[in-house]
Amino acid sequence: MNENTIVLTKYNNAILFMSTDGKRPLEYQFFNENEDNIGDIFLCEIKEKQQGIDACFVNYGKGRRGFLNSTKYNTGELVPLQLKKSATKDKDPVFSADLTLSGMYVVLTNANRNLAMSKKLTQERRAELKRRYGSFLSDLEYGITLRSNCQNASLGEVLSEADKLAGVMDEILYSKDSRTCGSVLHKTDNKWVKHCFNADASCLKKLITDDEEIYNVLNTNVIKFLRQINPSIKLEMYTDKLLPLDKLYSINTGMEDARNKKVWLKSGGFLYIERTETLHTIDVNTGSMNVNKNKEDAVLKCNLEATEEICRQIRLRNLSGIILIDYINMQEEADIKQVTDRLKSLIAMDTVKTTFHDVTALNLVEITRQRIRQPLEDQIKHNEAK
Repeated sequence: MNENTIVLTKYNNAILFMSTDGKRPLEYQFFNENEDNIGDIFLCEIKEKQQGIDACFVNYGKGRRGFLNSTKYNTGELVPLQLKKSATKDKDPVFSADLTLSGMYVVLTNANRNLAMSKKLTQERRAELKRRYGSFLSDLEYGITLRSNCQNASLGEVLSEADKLAGVMDEILYSKDSRTCGSVLHKTDNKWVKHCFNADASCLKKLITDDEEIYNVLNTNVIKFLRQINPSIKLEMYTDKLLPLDKLYSINTGMEDARNKKVWLKSGGFLYIERTETLHTIDVNTGSMNVNKNKEDAVLKCNLEATEEICRQIRLRNLSGIILIDYINMQEEADIKQVTDRLKSLIAMDTVKTTFHDVTALNLVEITRQRIRQPLEDQIKHNEAK
């Protein structure tokens, strides 16, 4: 039975997105609609080139500095660039000249003219969709990626959205000559709406909010699309004043738990999650678990349980960059393979690109996760400071 729920509420000056499987929180994200967000497109001025690393700094208005991984443009040139990574305390925001516009069914880019498919689709479905849409989309001047949601849409809906996005891209590219440095050429509205579309609708039970403005947006722009995938999804406006929504879902308690370094496992083992300047480390410990009898089986059981919780914690805390996992030592190659295979299958389900790299000489498992937004801890601090 589907129990996953998306909770949306106002939190200080931000909108808080929370997802839960009915028992535990799976994700928290803050969205500040008045701030620059991933996907916004600015008219930027190329500034100082860094030839040694094939990159340059850009000015995206009011003296704000960003970073571009390219030196193909001339100093002083005005170029439409898209914000790909937000700034951190010690790094400038990262921009790209490869612009993308996302819809419910397709993603459009100026980087190529290829027809691509969502990685969530099977090989059979990709081939079927290519036959269905290939001839129609070949006339567009841009590259198109078909999202998994297009399976539930009509041909007309998909083509209409692709044509609309192409018109927006035309306007972005051809309006730059009449605009000044720092001009916002495209603003991705309602980032939390886009995040709702990234949820696995097939496992979603309901969306719930206690804010009338959020409810109206969900009712108008979100629920009808998600119901094309899963007709049973409910939308609820929560009005109980005696038990506020944040108390019902223990939001503050859950976020505080997500900042703790120590995470207990049901078996009695625990994880110890440490953040450094360059990476995250996750140490698996047996704790109070009884490993005296059949030690190898007990260690395997603990490591498999830890793998499930590690993948939940990575998403929950929005960890990114290099992540090193120190499992309890296993002697059998078959046990090591079973744990790493389980880890690979779970990270493949992450909506953020996550890559398994290797087991190091010190028996540390190394994975990397793309940095899209700040870690949860930084998001919380940022909103508490407002």
